[in-house]
Amino acid sequence: MSYKTVRSQTLFQEAQRYLAGGVGSGTRAPSSGWVPSPVYVDHGEGSHIWDVDGNEYIDYLVGGGPLILGHRPQPVIDQVCHTIQQRGSLFSLAHDLEIEASRKICQLLPSIQKIRFDNSGTSAVQRAFRLARAYTRKTKIIRFEGHYHGWADQIHWSNRPPLEAAGRRNAPRPIPNSNGIPEILAETLIVLPWNDIDLLEKTIKSRKNEIACVITEPILGNLGGIMPKPGFLQAMRQLTQENDIVLIFDEVLTGFRVALNCAQGLFKIKPDLTTLAKAIAGGFPAAAIGGNDEIMSLISCGDVMYGGTYNSNPVVTSAVAATLYELEKPGQYERMNALGEKLANGLVEIAQRLGHPACWSGVGAMFQLWFCPPEELPTDYRSAVPILKSSPYAKFWKGLIQRGILVQPRQDNLFLLSCAHTEADIQAALSAAEFAIKEI
Repeated sequence: MSYKTVRSQTLFQEAQRYLAGGVGSGTRAPSSGWVPSPVYVDHGEGSHIWDVDGNEYIDYLVGGGPLILGHRPQPVIDQVCHTIQQRGSLFSLAHDLEIEASRKICQLLPSIQKIRFDNSGTSAVQRAFRLARAYTRKTKIIRFEGHYHGWADQIHWSNRPPLEAAGRRNAPRPIPNSNGIPEILAETLIVLPWNDIDLLEKTIKSRKNEIACVITEPILGNLGGIMPKPGFLQAMRQLTQENDIVLIFDEVLTGFRVALNCAQGLFKIKPDLTTLAKAIAGGFPAAAIGGNDEIMSLISCGDVMYGGTYNSNPVVTSAVAATLYELEKPGQYERMNALGEKLANGLVEIAQRLGHPACWSGVGAMFQLWFCPPEELPTDYRSAVPILKSSPYAKFWKGLIQRGILVQPRQDNLFLLSCAHTEADIQAALSAAEFAIKEI
């Protein structure tokens, strides 16, 4: 084993002279687990990346989710390059590529009758709130502890609140996730624990005249892939329909990752609005919001402002169309999810054999290994906190990265797969995990 970080550490020192914190996003910083420095990438190909120190990794981070086809997928790269060379990168005018990409998404997701593109998941979520409030003429948003819906002031609350400040479980207190967020915005939020049908029903029925929308990750990907309890999402759908509340599925992470028809297809639920990003464009910065005709018509008639210089530009819409054409090829998701389940089950078997309690949550394409017995697998943020505090995951991650397996470094992150991963990649990861878990 020869793992080197000298060049990456040198570049990180240089970066700190110009970049705030030395990184472009806090998720790449040492404070997020990247020690002794961020990995500085040289290039990627398929399911592998190489860093500036010459280390080769099998990549189970895949850009945090967007690289659903792996690094540099040829059909997408070819289409984007053709578009740039033959047509251009930006018009801020209408063009046929946005029609093609929009049509494709509407065909794949029955809940989406109309769509508008955006440039980030955070922006798409903000548009969804504006639409929900305009449609219902109500103000408050129900959000759940532990979920992440972007970094904007009005929703970046109670993602990882300290429990001593978060109040009682049946009446959580909104806690901002950053300094600089006005406290007055707490008045627009109702924070609840996830997976609690009774509390959700009680809250909606007692405050339905205030609540514009409920937003949820259908699978809690930003907390280790925690799954919804049976019937929870279905009850959420029924309660919102019966009480004139807009249901928003934040599928920024799950959209076109867990299935071709996204998480809403897995659970057979039609939300009113859906936000998409990450995997939608195979590595290019695209996002979108879509929903039923009645709500989306508020954009069409001009009641809800929806602008954006870079929205549905030819680069990203050509990437969206090319990515979705690849993803709808027969067997893509079946194979990717099967490989992910093989890896997840293999990790659990190794951990248990070596004397560690272990289980996993999520689906094959996005999952996490938890160092706890299956009966203690968390169902919400509060039940996850004790495990997060005591987990040996940081040591496990260190053992993996030193052996060429790249994964997000925190227990509340995920193993993410792509269509480029192979049986050999899975076996290599399991072999590395054997050594890494022995070192815990």
